[in-house]
Amino acid sequence: MAFTSIRSRPVVLDSSSEAKVYGLFALALALTALGVFLGLVYARILIGSGIQMVFLIAELILIFTSRMWMRSSPLNIILFAVFPLLSGITVTPYILYVLAGYVNGATILLNASLATIFMAAGSAVFASTTKADLSGMGRMLLMGLIGLIVIALLQIFIPSLRTGGAEILIAGIGVVLFAAFTAYDVQRVQALGRLGANPFLLALSLYLDIFNLFLYILRFMLALSGNRR
Repeated sequence: MAFTSIRSRPVVLDSSSEAKVYGLFALALALTALGVFLGLVYARILIGSGIQMVFLIAELILIFTSRMWMRSSPLNIILFAVFPLLSGITVTPYILYVLAGYVNGATILLNASLATIFMAAGSAVFASTTKADLSGMGRMLLMGLIGLIVIALLQIFIPSLRTGGAEILIAGIGVVLFAAFTAYDVQRVQALGRLGANPFLLALSLYLDIFNLFLYILRFMLALSGNRR
């Protein structure tokens, strides 16, 4: 259940615009938490009605049309808020699956959350302190993302790609990829380059990096140490 990150060209951001990006990112995290809460409250309806698929399709539509609505106010703030709210709701069945399907599911969820925080913080510190220009990584990271999506599709049809060893390898690659994406996007937020930055686009890209990083860390931990009931 991973979504592609939204990429844009290097941009110039003053301190106020940079603060706006991180403010929007914090808002997205808060709305995701609200979405998870709503998903838990209405879990029976969410799982039994099939509305989760409708929400997933809506999320994809918002991602692929983002460049059309990002600059239209107040539509941009409304749709930007809707996306993480839907993400929180749609990830809830997976969280419930982990809690119900694994004896140590709660522990793994907690550890995955903590690991995501530390890895994201580490990526941000690296991006902020390194003298290397990470903008050249964009094409390579995009190719890695496409490869990861292809492998995810192949897992549906090839049983050998769903074994424990394969899952550890694939999830591990996903963790490394989205940690790199996080560093790349943090440096883009801070970079000097082209004018005309869109804080909403950058905030959504960073949000998708962290969201997917969490999902792949969770998958990795489940494959490595998950104890099924």
